[in-house]
Amino acid sequence: MRKRKLKNGTEKLYTHSDKLLSTAFEYFAWCDENPLLRKELMHSGERKGELVEVPVARPYTVSGLCVFCQISEATFRSFFRSEELCAAALHVQDIINQNQVEGAIAGIYNSALVSRLVESSN
Repeated sequence: MRKRKLKNGTEKLYTHSDKLLSTAFEYFAWCDENPLLRKELMHSGERKGELVEVPVARPYTVSGLCVFCQISEATFRSFFRSEELCAAALHVQDIINQNQVEGAIAGIYNSALVSRLVESSN
């Protein structure tokens, strides 16, 4: 099987939708398993006045996905023009949007920021 290469001679990482989807699902699992930590001041109990780290859901983002996949955002956007990768890229984008919107509805993420992110992805 012939490898697909870019003009600069480097090999393309994603030429099949299965590879893109499996890596995206690895990224989503990594986000779920590695929450962000927010420092909050305890207001009552034995630890009153103490700063504690509270885990907060890590949102799925296109930029985070691209870093995880070792590609640029421009490369991800090019997938929407690829016959082989378009459906997978749309599915991944829909999962990211769903995560952000549901997180905003639940009050986990900033709704104004999520609104702008989702709007710019469409």
